[in-house]
Amino acid sequence: MPVFFFDVCARGRLEADDTGLELASAEAAYLEACAAVPGLTAELLRAGDHPRGYAFVVADEAGRVLFEIPFQEILGKP
Repeated sequence: MPVFFFDVCARGRLEADDTGLELASAEAAYLEACAAVPGLTAELLRAGDHPRGYAFVVADEAGRVLFEIPFQEILGKP
């Protein structure tokens, strides 16, 4: 099964996912990232941060970026 990496990009900084997740497909990786956004948003808000400007950058095992998912895309407009 392929491994996908979910890096978090915020304000020009990239927090690399060194572990990744084994998932069946790129579509499954996209859905996994979308499902994780509300939980991460709640953590950010508890820490006094705002999710504006945050995004998942999802890459495959070869390091190719497959897609970028801005948190605002999932959360809707502020």
